[in-house]
Amino acid sequence: MAKEILIADDDSALCRLLTMHCRHMGLSVRMAHDAMHALLLIHKQKPDLVLLDISMPAGNGISVCEMLSSDPRLNSIPVIIMSGTQDEQVIQRAESLGAIFVHKHVDFWQSLKPEICKVLRLDPSTPKKCA
Repeated sequence: MAKEILIADDDSALCRLLTMHCRHMGLSVRMAHDAMHALLLIHKQKPDLVLLDISMPAGNGISVCEMLSSDPRLNSIPVIIMSGTQDEQVIQRAESLGAIFVHKHVDFWQSLKPEICKVLRLDPSTPKKCA
């Protein structure tokens, strides 16, 4: 059974690109375009990993991460926070909640992919997965 990832970001083009990359890695992907929809899907699906954008309609990634960390049924779900900002307070807050912070930049996928592989324990020696 494929591992499931939830991508929560209001940038639909980025969601499509990340979905394509993740599916190529053999992952099952769900998408949410706002914080409330992300929370609903997390509660319903309990994905293996959640990718959260900081700035989304109806809340933000840090707020969603706070809610997850305080819920004993969901606090074991790993979270990667994604943002175009490199605000040190945001990074520290994400890390204090147990999330991994990945900066969105030109070569964003090259930074994100190894973190996904590490969290989901995908074998990097498998060419299709994490090479």
